[in-house]
Amino acid sequence: MIMTLDRAFPVFSVAFAVLYLLATYFNLALITYHPAIKELQFLAQPPKAGPAMYWYGWILTTAIGASVAGAVATFVPDRCDRWVQWAILFAYVYAVLFVIVHYLALLIYDQATIELEFLKHPATSATGALLAAVIASIFFPIQWTQQVWSGWTGVIPLSVMLVFVYLLRGWFIPSVGLILR
Repeated sequence: MIMTLDRAFPVFSVAFAVLYLLATYFNLALITYHPAIKELQFLAQPPKAGPAMYWYGWILTTAIGASVAGAVATFVPDRCDRWVQWAILFAYVYAVLFVIVHYLALLIYDQATIELEFLKHPATSATGALLAAVIASIFFPIQWTQQVWSGWTGVIPLSVMLVFVYLLRGWFIPSVGLILR
């Protein structure tokens, strides 16, 4: 039996949230728009005359990746459904831990009295998050993922959005002040 489309939508939504976080962090934009000169370029390009807009490229990258993940999920047999749910949980935990480990590494780097340049490299955060996600996944039995499966569709995008609000609070807080005037 093949998974139905109603099972592919949770895969799409979780993949979209996680891929969007990764696309913005690593600037994986398929297109770059230069509004000052009204020019659209392929892949992430440096700013030309004025700022470059990468958001359209991030959304395109994320939409394609999440669509592929959702399409693949429609062909996964029902007997593998439990492992798909576990993989989604693992990806979510990895993405959240990546952000946490990255900012902890930067905090340690800023507070260190010796030079720890390796902490600034994304591979350090990626490796630390992978190790932590593997350890955490040991404590998440597949039965747990089945009990909370339907809730992941809303919880994961919401939590990723909260991470973005926290990371971009320097822009959000002044904007809210301007709106409330």
